[in-house]
Amino acid sequence: MSEQQAAEQQAAESPAAQPPSRRRGRETAADMVRSLLVVLVLVLIVVALNAQPEPEPEVRRFDYTVALEQARDRAPYDVLAPVGLPNDWRATSARVRTSGDRITWHIGFVTPNDDYAALEQSNGDPENVLAELVGGGSDAGRVRIDGAVWRRVEGGEQADRALVLDADPVTTVVLGGASWRELRTLAAALPAS
Repeated sequence: MSEQQAAEQQAAESPAAQPPSRRRGRETAADMVRSLLVVLVLVLIVVALNAQPEPEPEVRRFDYTVALEQARDRAPYDVLAPVGLPNDWRATSARVRTSGDRITWHIGFVTPNDDYAALEQSNGDPENVLAELVGGGSDAGRVRIDGAVWRRVEGGEQADRALVLDADPVTTVVLGGASWRELRTLAAALPAS
């Protein structure tokens, strides 16, 4: 063997030529943390690119003319429906319920301020009708709307506010979470019977 080959062999076998041995536990933990950070950044990027705000639920308009005709055919009283409400009032529900001789007409709206307002009419016992619709509410005075005197009730279990018109044989209630002003608008749109 030549001198140069012998020197290379000796250098390769000497402990100084070999890289120092590292303790595996510390290197593995640091590597794992770096790997997790890279994965976390990638996940956050994917989430950020795919995040979309919740779309506002669409309020579908409801054509209540068929339900109104059914109510008018069944009820022994003048069934009312609003006339001339602005287009930003959206009808969302209507129904006629019968229980014995009691006929109840309901129509619900979403107001321009996105609150709920409804018209309820029933020939049932007025106290029972009011207990169902505005039970727990307290008298908040009276208001005159188109010549008729309506009672104001607030704080009921089913509705925040209500306007009540007692006219034998039917109780008419305009109620909901809408403002007093919006409830008055709905009540004023009801034709005088």
